[in-house]
Amino acid sequence: MNSRPEQDTTDISSSPQPKWTEEIGLQTIDTAGLVRHVGIYLGDPSTALIALHDAGSRTEFSGADYLDCLTQVRRQLERDGRLLCCQGARPNVHPSGQLRQFTNGRQAYVRPAEPSGEAPETVDIFAPAPPEDIVNLDDQRAAIIGSWNAGYPGNPL
Repeated sequence: MNSRPEQDTTDISSSPQPKWTEEIGLQTIDTAGLVRHVGIYLGDPSTALIALHDAGSRTEFSGADYLDCLTQVRRQLERDGRLLCCQGARPNVHPSGQLRQFTNGRQAYVRPAEPSGEAPETVDIFAPAPPEDIVNLDDQRAAIIGSWNAGYPGNPL
């Protein structure tokens, strides 16, 4: 499978191709608090392809799985000073390798603040999340690494 990111920016006036199996409406928020609506189109689960519809244009992203594609979308939006308000952008949301493989990167675990004996909650990474619950990619990575280091202090990542 090609893991090299591919982007194709086209005019949104052409309707989405039949390859899109699901449309998800999400919000973005910028540093000034301005909210804008975007559309995410998902390709068939057997492929790792999503499209971002934003301000009259469509950009397609392909990758190893849905999480890889979402990361590319978030990176592009962050370059524009915007954060995507979805579960996959929360600081305590991250998949295990096995969950990522079984769901093509669509599901992730919510890491609890305190370890418990219960199985962690899983969420759809494309489900909406409130703006106050999301962070940028760097902060999310730091939070995940920090939580692992807190759980395993003798083995820092």
